[in-house]
Amino acid sequence: MTKIVNCYSQQKKSAGCGRRFNLKYFNFGLLALGLTAGVFYLVTVTSLTVQGFVLRDLKSQVATLASQKAEAEEKVNAIQSYYSLNSRTQGLDMVAVGNVEYIVVPHAVVARR
Repeated sequence: MTKIVNCYSQQKKSAGCGRRFNLKYFNFGLLALGLTAGVFYLVTVTSLTVQGFVLRDLKSQVATLASQKAEAEEKVNAIQSYYSLNSRTQGLDMVAVGNVEYIVVPHAVVARR
């Protein structure tokens, strides 16, 4: 049996063997790049979602603390008011101050050594 060599098949085989750019590896690299980008996207979205929930909780705490502060300031103002102080001082049985007499020094006296 004689073997017939086709010139075309010879050229096709030689061109395929010497090719440096392999499409299989390129497609695998694109798939790996896409999966990596997808994982990073999911991690980022999850992180931002968690931060949003934390921010919402902190804002609610700020509102609660602001209302507590306002209530505390109102209590302080009520306790320090003139009418409150006046009613509490009447319960102490203190004597009201009348005419005050001050000691008058007739001459300015200075001690010398």
